[in-house]
Amino acid sequence: MKDIRIDSMTGSLVIYSSFRNKRPHDNKKKVPPMVEKESYSKTCPFCKGNEHMCGESLDEIIVDGEWKARSVFNKFPILDMSTDEIFGQHEVVVESDKHNANYFNMDRGDFENVLNMYKMRTRDLKEVEGIAYVNIFKNSGSNSGASLDHPHSQIISMNIIPPELEKEIRVAEDFYEEVDENLYEYIIDEEQKNKTRIIKDSKFFIAYVPYACRYSGELRIIQKTDLAISDWDDEHIEDLAYMLEGVFSKWFAYHGEISFNMLVHNYPLDRDYRPIFRNHIHIIPRKYNFGGFELSTDLFVCGVDPEELASELRFD
Repeated sequence: MKDIRIDSMTGSLVIYSSFRNKRPHDNKKKVPPMVEKESYSKTCPFCKGNEHMCGESLDEIIVDGEWKARSVFNKFPILDMSTDEIFGQHEVVVESDKHNANYFNMDRGDFENVLNMYKMRTRDLKEVEGIAYVNIFKNSGSNSGASLDHPHSQIISMNIIPPELEKEIRVAEDFYEEVDENLYEYIIDEEQKNKTRIIKDSKFFIAYVPYACRYSGELRIIQKTDLAISDWDDEHIEDLAYMLEGVFSKWFAYHGEISFNMLVHNYPLDRDYRPIFRNHIHIIPRKYNFGGFELSTDLFVCGVDPEELASELRFD
């Protein structure tokens, strides 16, 4: 069965093909198990004891006198402050002091540390003159673009609003002009009515599998309130940490320790977007490949049933 769907968040056209993932593959890969690693690597610049390899912290989460998460300048920045045309600051958030930590074995406290770092760094970076957006993302695993095993994510402030965000904002603005309603509140309401695509519905966040999305197996988390990341209170951080711990625990049981990208989309800084927008997170598994058709047409083929995937990942 094939049908065409529209990604409500991006406006992208998606061809849904329920049999695509039943195709034979020349090199069918098995789901990899959790790889055992040491908690310390003498060559890793992010390990505790090797701080001299990556410089002083911009911010730290300290527990019992020891850092548990820290932010440092990226030694190979995509952007810096040296030009006027496009500029910003590129940081690495070291998410744990343990080399063998990852999102599949981290606990709620670990996730709270990461989210507090996002809050702290976003709060500082948004005050820099000329900055229009603070981009937060994570590459995990060899297929995601990650260059180091030690758990880390990245923050890049920039003087422009990236095209992907502009696309989401344009779709949200059009929706608001047409029906006088916040698109993200509408999506939350529709998913709560449908129920079958919801993974977890908590006080401040909802995790679900979209009816249509460009990347097969993608999950999304939408924040229900209009707080900026820089204004998150302890309740929001605790709630999202609980959500992430549950999502990645179920994801590991379903996929194994696969590569993924996590994209944290927050409010641009040039005006008030609260009437039309909400913070949200895209979690994209790098398990399902796309090829020439997608690249040549900007049409994406999705072969994962959202209701079935949500039922596998749902947790209490």
